[in-house]
Amino acid sequence: MLSAAKETAFEKVRGLWVAIPTPFAPDGSLDEMNVRASVEHYVSGLGVDGIFCGGVMGEFWSMTMAERFRLHEIVADTVAGRIPIMAQTSHHVFSHCVELGNHAEEKGFDLAIVMNPYYPPKPSDDQVRAWYQALDRETTIPTFLFNTSYSGYALSPEVIIELADIDIICGIKNPKPPEHFLAVLEGCGDTIVVCDAAEDDWLDYHLDHGVQALMSTPALAMFQTPEHRPIAEYTALADAGRIDEARSVSASLSEHRKAFDRWMRPFLNTGAGPVPIANLKAWLTMMGLPQGPVRLPLLAQTAAEEAELRADLERLGLTV
Repeated sequence: MLSAAKETAFEKVRGLWVAIPTPFAPDGSLDEMNVRASVEHYVSGLGVDGIFCGGVMGEFWSMTMAERFRLHEIVADTVAGRIPIMAQTSHHVFSHCVELGNHAEEKGFDLAIVMNPYYPPKPSDDQVRAWYQALDRETTIPTFLFNTSYSGYALSPEVIIELADIDIICGIKNPKPPEHFLAVLEGCGDTIVVCDAAEDDWLDYHLDHGVQALMSTPALAMFQTPEHRPIAEYTALADAGRIDEARSVSASLSEHRKAFDRWMRPFLNTGAGPVPIANLKAWLTMMGLPQGPVRLPLLAQTAAEEAELRADLERLGLTV
């Protein structure tokens, strides 16, 4: 019998979940107006099935606890129960991780996601188990694992399968090579919701392996507009059994994926080098969704990079 947390995840984590950056004002403060405008765009404009906030692309590591709490409040208030929401509640201080999860649950979040413990660097498997076991004792919000390279290491399929037995652990965002992803899916896919974050793999994983959610990618906002939602379209076609049509619509995004690969993927795949948040924020801003600056130690795009990105997006018809 599955725990209540696991049942919640299998029920609610379906379809297309967007990972969102955190808009900041020119003075570097949290831009509450553009947080709300962005969230409303994702919900009513793009029709996403879920929102993932405060993650790596959300610059959580640059934010105070008060700012992270406030982000929870704004996102939950704006969504107002229309779709499920997930808060990334990682912190290197365990008590803060607990506080963030409890606060998210109090404010109406359906789920939390906690990345691999990232400091001290490269903890042992026993240390990782102890971290998530302690979360199970101290929190009740259904919690995803987040096997991201930004933590500095990867959880093995064997460890993930063990962690899947913990009651509050209800899913995993596992952006890893296919052999790793499929080993996890085979090993514990009937116990927790196993998801990847790569839009270009989503259709095959969904059709061939029954993966129920794309969790979670900024590509949903970068490739789509309210007037043209090809990822939503090909997903709906696949679910209706119109597989050839779904693949045709998916193939139409080849140039979008090349641009994504250029501006985002080298960093996302390795976790090395500058985190591409400046590129992400500039991309969305050029689409008419202002995101403001990044925070130090990240740097803004150079004038040359901005011009090159704008040229790419103009070729794709994505600028306003």
